[in-house]
Amino acid sequence: MKREDTFSKAGKILGQLITIIEDWGSFISFLIMIGLVNLAIFLRITINLESSSWEEIARFSSIWLYMLAVAVAAREDSHLRSGLLDNWIKSAKSKMILEILFNLITLTCLIIFVYWSIVQVRWVIGVGQTSLVLRIDMWIVYLSFVVGGTLAVIHNLTYLMKAIDKFKRLKEVGINE
Repeated sequence: MKREDTFSKAGKILGQLITIIEDWGSFISFLIMIGLVNLAIFLRITINLESSSWEEIARFSSIWLYMLAVAVAAREDSHLRSGLLDNWIKSAKSKMILEILFNLITLTCLIIFVYWSIVQVRWVIGVGQTSLVLRIDMWIVYLSFVVGGTLAVIHNLTYLMKAIDKFKRLKEVGINE
C-alpha cells in the first residue's frame, strides 16, 4: 500500500512540475516575444532604429511559446476535435472505443514527432548550426520541439489511460448502449 502511495505522490509532484514548466515557460516566452516586438515597433517609429537581434530573439521565443502551447492544449484536452462521429454514435462503449482509438492515433503521431525532433536536435548539434544574427546555438530553439512534444505525449498518455479505465468500468457495469 505504501508503494502505491509513494508512486501516487511522485506522480502528483511530477504533474505539478510539468504544469509549472508549461505555464511559466509559455508566460515568459510570451512576455519576451511581446516585449521585444513592441519595443522594436516603438523604436522604429520614434527614432527609426531597427534591430535584427531583437527580432531574432522574439522569433525564437515565439517558437518556444507555440510548442509549450501544444503541451498546454494537450494537458487541458482542448485541442481541435471534430464531433461529427460523436453525433452519429449513440453507444457509450462505442464512443469510448473511438476515444481510445483517437488517443492512440494522436499518441503515435506525437511519438513520431518527438523522435524526429530528437534526430533534428542531434543533427543541429553535430553540424554546430547557429542563428544568423546573434549566433545562438540552434539546438536551443529546436529543443522546444522535443520539450513541447514530450509534454504533449505525457498528457496524451494520461488521457489514454483514463479512457481505457473508463472503458473497463463501462464493461464491468455492463453498459451496452
